[in-house]
Amino acid sequence: MFVLQEAQFRAIEQELKLEFENRAWLHLQRWSPQHCALLGEKQMRQVIRYGWEKANRYGLSPECCVLSFLDLMCLLGGGFDVDPLLPWAAEILAEPAGIDPVGRGDRLHEAAWKYMECAIRDYRDAQGKPVTENIVVLFRELRAQPQAFLGRENFGTYSSALENLISRYFPAKCACVGYDRLPEVAVAGARKAREYGITSVRGSLFFGVLMFSLGRQFDDDPLLPWVPKLLRDPSITDPEQRVERLFTQGAAELRRWWDLSEKGTH
Repeated sequence: MFVLQEAQFRAIEQELKLEFENRAWLHLQRWSPQHCALLGEKQMRQVIRYGWEKANRYGLSPECCVLSFLDLMCLLGGGFDVDPLLPWAAEILAEPAGIDPVGRGDRLHEAAWKYMECAIRDYRDAQGKPVTENIVVLFRELRAQPQAFLGRENFGTYSSALENLISRYFPAKCACVGYDRLPEVAVAGARKAREYGITSVRGSLFFGVLMFSLGRQFDDDPLLPWVPKLLRDPSITDPEQRVERLFTQGAAELRRWWDLSEKGTH
């Protein structure tokens, strides 16, 4: 009787994973070509492994479910499954894993597209064409914010300023998630900024906007590899320089994305 050794099992498992990874890479090249062009194959394969592990953790192990999960990551951010502003995702993913994973995956996909149909209006004009000027103006407005220390005495002013910014630049998403959620974004943004030694009003506002627009885990998202790399760069010792670098690198990444949009990546 032929018996497979443990090492042979591991080798077969790795081969099957690689075969799936190759299929997933081809899938993302077709359905998320801008992400693939922007990040490159090596980084997108990290995204695939990250998404595969998450999908399996939720019991979404069929290949069609994993591929759909990867698609949603590209649309909503790598941490969409734990984003408090997207509670419908957590609710569906919390359903018993053994009950019809394909059905759960379909419900997740339908809920995500319903949300996207609402939120996408912040990035499209009346004719449905991408709008880039608003984000540029937002960056300029954020960059001009005060670098004063954020403390208890001015937290209310900071929170109101963040709510005002988000309401003006992301009205469609605000309508989707609820304006009443904005105060918690202010608290979370300031807390996240402090994790990186950033205590200024300007830096906290920027973190709050990034968390709202890119996802609560924007600083640890394989789809945004430049963010953790910059935030954890030991050569940057001045917190405000870290904020300035975020502005600069963020603008550069946006320009690359827009260039790909205009060229029509296929």
